[in-house]
Amino acid sequence: MNKNSKFKIQNSPEQKAYSISVQGDVQGVSYRYFAKKKAQTLGLVGWAKNEHDGTVSVFIQGDPEMAQKFIDWAKEGSPMATVESVSVNSAETDENLKEFEVR
Repeated sequence: MNKNSKFKIQNSPEQKAYSISVQGDVQGVSYRYFAKKKAQTLGLVGWAKNEHDGTVSVFIQGDPEMAQKFIDWAKEGSPMATVESVSVNSAETDENLKEFEVR
């Protein structure tokens, strides 16, 4: 590999993790699948899952700038979603995550 090649070190100290809760009409509108696509585009790992209370929980991890772009996206969500609020909390990184998955 040439020394000028750009590469990302998985789970490097520069990575940040966030736990996100999305409230509104966010289930049954492909929110999790659009979240996966957005996270993959931004080079983030993590997961998204529906909760029993109608919210979607998301965990993202990666470059802080890319994570912020995801958080900004989360406030709009998928085309059919109606996002009422998004709460974001810092979280511990998970070195076992290698991709973004829909749970």
